[in-house]
Amino acid sequence: MSHGSTKAVVTAVIANGLVTVAKFIGFAFSGSSALLAEAIHSLADTANQALLYLGLKRSQRVADVKYHFGYGQEQYFWNLVSAITIFFLGCVYTVMHSLEQLKHGHEPEMSWIAFGVIGFAFVVEGYSFLVAFKEFTRQRKEEDMGFMQYVRETRDPTTLAVLIEDTVAVLGLLFALVGMSLAVYTGSPLFDVGAALGIGLLMGFLAFFLAATNKKYLLNVSDGEINQVALDAWTKDNRVQDVRHIHSIVISPNESIVMAELELREEELFRDMSEEEVQQAIRFMQRLDNVRGSLEEAVSKESEEAKYIYIEFTGLPEKKD
Repeated sequence: MSHGSTKAVVTAVIANGLVTVAKFIGFAFSGSSALLAEAIHSLADTANQALLYLGLKRSQRVADVKYHFGYGQEQYFWNLVSAITIFFLGCVYTVMHSLEQLKHGHEPEMSWIAFGVIGFAFVVEGYSFLVAFKEFTRQRKEEDMGFMQYVRETRDPTTLAVLIEDTVAVLGLLFALVGMSLAVYTGSPLFDVGAALGIGLLMGFLAFFLAATNKKYLLNVSDGEINQVALDAWTKDNRVQDVRHIHSIVISPNESIVMAELELREEELFRDMSEEEVQQAIRFMQRLDNVRGSLEEAVSKESEEAKYIYIEFTGLPEKKD
């Protein structure tokens, strides 16, 4: 687990926890729909980032007899759960409450407290954003990618999630500030409610983005970079006749499984061997293929679910001097 990712998440949890309390206090004094929407927004972010931290910690567990490839995908699972939390707690509730306020013509009582809370939130959430942006930039430079390329291709969605959430949080504060200011200036509560609707829709966008980002990793997405590295390396190797297929699965931000089928060049394999040695080698490889085939068939006959079986032999005889 990246120390930088952990720092970004912990900073976001603390920052959003403080801001959530402040925003609910501001709402209690003002009755502003925009400020309530922001309070719910921060509450959803706090719960979400706590789930991100849970995912980071649980993904650290080592492989065992039940999970042979470890728990790396837990990070993606809890990120997906956090997206659902944001959608229902943040987007759906905020939009429904805002529409209810429109229906009843609710009029907020703005005061310096409400605007002071917005200012405090700007400072705290702005700091959280800077921490996440610094870590995201560090990771991006390590991978030698452009900003948007890394957004699309990063295998560590946790820091990206915190960065996007903090960006949306700052935008939400701007929505609230503009809506509340216009409500005071015009005397119309519609601007305040409109800002709340905008914040709710922002959270809906955030939830959709996070869900889409993590879904692909829970569906055993292929590691395109590793596929290309393997293809380049093997096609340049004189011992390889053909690369028939390369399969890979991303199982955590730092781990992938790679499986491939290669056809080797006989002339390279059998170079410096006598005719008798070549015939012996051919018979040996044919026997290995027969053994592999029978072992695979023994499993597939008993279990139709075993669609992909890859066997690697160990303990083969070593060359004698």
